Parts: sequence; structure tokens; C-alpha cells
Amino acid sequence: MQTRQFMRLLGFSILILCVTILIGCSQETASQPDVTPVIVLPTPLPATPTRIPTASPTVTPTPTMTPTPSPTPTPTPTAMPLTVSGNPRSAQLATPEYNSTFPCGVVDVFDFPLDPPDAASLSGGSDFGIFRSRYDKYHAGEDWWYGRGSSFGKPVYAIGHGLVTYAQPEGWGRDKGVIIVQHSYNDGSQVLSFYGHLDPPSVTLTAGECVQRGDKIAEIGRPRTSPHLHFEMRTQSPWAPLTGYWEEDPTTVGWLAPSQTIWEQRIITQPGVQWTRAFTTTETRTVGVLSDNEFAVIEGNQLRAVDLADGSDRVLLPEMESVRAALVHDKPHLMVVADRYGQISAFSLPLENTTPAWTADLGKSGVPNLLPLADGGVLAVWRTEMAAFSAEGDLLWRQSGEWRLLDWILHDDTLFLSTVTDGGTVWALRGADRPEIVAAIGGKLAAAGDVLWVYAMEGVYRWQDGVDSAEMIKALPTGSIQRGDIIALPDNGILLAHADSRDQRLLAFHEDGSLFWERSYAGLVDGDVSLTIVGGAPYVIANANSGSSGELKVYAVDWQTAALRHIFTGGTRSPRPGQSWAQVVNGSDLLLNIGGGPLAFFTPPE
Repeated sequence: MQTRQFMRLLGFSILILCVTILIGCSQETASQPDVTPVIVLPTPLPATPTRIPTASPTVTPTPTMTPTPSPTPTPTPTAMPLTVSGNPRSAQLATPEYNSTFPCGVVDVFDFPLDPPDAASLSGGSDFGIFRSRYDKYHAGEDWWYGRGSSFGKPVYAIGHGLVTYAQPEGWGRDKGVIIVQHSYNDGSQVLSFYGHLDPPSVTLTAGECVQRGDKIAEIGRPRTSPHLHFEMRTQSPWAPLTGYWEEDPTTVGWLAPSQTIWEQRIITQPGVQWTRAFTTTETRTVGVLSDNEFAVIEGNQLRAVDLADGSDRVLLPEMESVRAALVHDKPHLMVVADRYGQISAFSLPLENTTPAWTADLGKSGVPNLLPLADGGVLAVWRTEMAAFSAEGDLLWRQSGEWRLLDWILHDDTLFLSTVTDGGTVWALRGADRPEIVAAIGGKLAAAGDVLWVYAMEGVYRWQDGVDSAEMIKALPTGSIQRGDIIALPDNGILLAHADSRDQRLLAFHEDGSLFWERSYAGLVDGDVSLTIVGGAPYVIANANSGSSGELKVYAVDWQTAALRHIFTGGTRSPRPGQSWAQVVNGSDLLLNIGGGPLAFFTPPE
């Protein structure tokens, strides 16, 4: 009984204790702030777990070492760009002025009939005057395409300001529409441009209307052949379409070579151009100045004298059937020529007497390079032999070897030669002495003061007489020295043009070899670059060839401020790679030969 009461009392005590504890916990909880719970969802793991870096410290990459100043570090491909200004074309453009003499104005400059002004990316302009046996006639124009099979409906443009003399939607019947435009020059002369195979609905012009250069005049149609434009330039038949072919050479009966006519007109109207001479179908090579009034060139295998006053020419040494190389030597005043049989002859200048002053026949086949020796003699260089002659024609010496000539320069009393033998060699010839090696490198040469500079494939070298070897002063990214050049500047420094796979740049150096400035011309000047000095100032000659067209541009160089000024553009639709050149004449003018285009005499404007 007592035991049962004790157990009841114990259970009751335990119950009171539990209630007391619960009440205390409830009061503690109520004293805390009322916070709304926030549920954070876990971020899904990516399909590929991200690697968690370890606690070890991150390794900092070792910085690239800067090369020491000797040699100068290879240039980066991000050289600061050159400043280029000027646009010769802008000086030619003019809005036509209508008057009673010229009702549609006069020509300012001609553009091409497709994709004007230059049609640089199009096909055409290369088949004038060719004989086509299926017609048994000569082609009197040029065929032009926007692309084979994609020319139909493409626009055709007027090449210049002019008067429409003929416009017929079916002017050629099955071969579609024809438009003829008459263009007038300031001197009153006229020329016609002819556009054939036009889509008839697009021929909406009528005779008597005026057009301006660049006006869309029609669209290419569908003749019996594939769609293309037949384009002519001629001086006859302003009111008749004719047939597009002729029984004889079209140039003998009033047709002109269209693309060449356009380029010649563009060139002659540029500031500074004195005259142009029509292109020839043969290679034109520079020889040298005959006198203040004449310059000698080789065209084909014929030696000719070009009159510097007007571009007319005459044959020199007509009895020589095949002149393959020639040299004008200033001391003494000689014309030295070599024929295809290896015979060398020298003639006194002026060429009043065509009897040779001396002749040498060494029994050597092939055509030599003819170079002037400082004492008035001549050096003949074949690939496997060279021979030196005195001014009187005496054989001084002969020497065999590998003489693949790269460049040469006559400086003071020394003729320097650069050959590609054994990786390149520079030789010096003094007086009647045999050649001696001055540097075991090969490249293009420039001389300033008592320093010879060599532009080699891997860099620029500097050599002074009495020094055992040439010193590299600037390493360059490997490139093609044929696409660049080097010349001496008026302060005895040098200007260098260098092209590699990533950049093209000009570099100017002080006389002591330190770098003055370095600028990129990539994207600013197109083509291979050569350098020259005219009137004591440097110029850049850029020769670009796209395969279907070629251009030669001239830039004046402000070598103190690293700036170029574009002063001349010439071109051709019949490019001949390697046959464009610029020759300084009388120190102040340039004779410019555009390979496949005209010869031009140019005085750089101030």
C-alpha cells in the first residue's frame, strides 16, 4: 500500500518537473526575434565537374626576355602605321560645264565601264586586237565580265562625261543593245566609247542626251554567247554599231586599245606628268641618260633613244640586230652594248659615229650584266665568269666562279657587288684590281659617306673600310628582300623598306646605325616597294599586280616625320610582272615604265 502511494507520488513529481522544463523552453523561444525562414536551394552540378584548385600557390609565367640591343630585337608585327595623305585622282575630278562649244562638257578623267573606277577585281580588258579564226577577223574591242555565268543584268557605266550619239535596244539584233557616247577633250578632239550586248529593256537613253562619268547607262544582256560587255574605244562611226570585228588590225582604221587608252588619259592628266608614250608589246628595259635631252632604253632587242621633251624616239645602232644588254658610262662617255652571242662593243657618245671604239669577244655565250668601273672601265658579269676591261677595251682579267648578281653600287672609287654565292657575299672592286670579299652576306646595297649598308634577308648590316666584317645593327623577321629596298638619306642615314609574312614597314636609321623611326605600311601601300632619291628627297615606288591589272604608285617621303604623300598612280590591264620600273633622270625627274602600259615622264610636284 505504502509502496503504491510512493510510486504515484514519484510519477507526479516527475510530471511536474517535465512541465516546468517545457514552460521554460517556451519562454526562451518567445524571447527571440520573429525571423521568416529562407530556403536556399542547392546549385545543380555541371555535367563535367569544375576542377577545384588546390591550396598550392598559382605559378606566375616567366616573362619573355627582351633581346639585348646588339643585335636590335626583331620588330613586332604591330608597328605604328605610317601617315599617308594625298590622292592624285581627286585633283583630276571635275563636274562637266555645259556650253555651246561642249554641250555635254569635257572629259576630266576616264573610268572603266564595269565596277568603276578601276574594275580591279573583274575579268576583261585583255583581248583587244586578237585574231579569232571562227570569224576570220580581229576583235575590235574588249570583252568584260562580272564573272562567267553571273553577268546578266549587271550594271554598265559611262566611262566619262559625254554626248550619247547612238542608243538602240536592238542595235545588234540577236546580240542585243548598243550605246555609243562621244567624249570631248579641251583641245577639241574627240573619242567614242562603245557598249555592246546590252539588255534591251535597260537601254532607255536616246541620242542627244548627256551622261556623266559613273552614270549607269544600261545592263548586260544575253547575246548569242554568254552574257558579257563588248567595250570599244574608237575615233570613227559615231552613229553606227558596226560588227565588233574587222578584217585587219583595228588600230589602223580608227580603233584604240580601250583599257590602255583609259589609263593613258588618266596618267597624262595627273599633276607633274609631262608626257606619256603608248605602250609597246615588247619588254622595255632601262639603260641610262644619253644627254640632257635623251634617255636610252631597250625595247625587245632594239636600242632606242627617247626624247625627254615629248617622248618621241629613234633607233640607235640600227645595224645591231640583237642588243641584249647596254650601259651608259659617264666616265668616259661611252655606250657599251652586248649582243646575244656575248660580243661586247663600246661606242663614243654622242653616237655620231656608229663605228665601235672597241670590241671584245671572249667566246662566252649568254648575256652579261654590264657594270661601270670607277676608272672608266667596264665589268661584264656572267653567271659563271666575270671579265674586266679598261676604258680603252683592254682585257684586264677574267675570273671564274659563281657570280649570281643580286645588286651593285658604284661609290667613290669602288664598285661593290652583292652575289648570292654561298649564302651571299659582298665584293669590292677598286681600279683594275680583282674583286675582294668585304662581307660574307648578300643583299641590297646602299652607300653613305664612308659606310656601306647591306639589307639582307635576316637584317641590316653596316660595314666601314678597314673593318674585318659587317656589323648587324637590326635583326628583321625573315622576309623577301626582293619586295623591299634600301637607299641612303641626305643626312647619310638610310631608309629601308622590308616585307615579311606578317607586316610591311619602313625603317629610318641615323648615320651611326641607331634607329630613327619604324612604321608599318601594311594595308596602306600595296605591292612590292622600291626606293629612290629625286631632287635630294626620298620616294617610295609601289608596284602592285593582281594578275588581271597592275598599278604603279609614287609616294613622296617626309623622312623627318615618317609620313608619305601619294603623288602619282599609273596602271595597265595587261600587267607584265617585273617589267615596271622608275628611273631618275637628270636628278629631278622620273621616267616611269608601267609593265604592259605606257611610259611616262614625271616631275614630282612640290
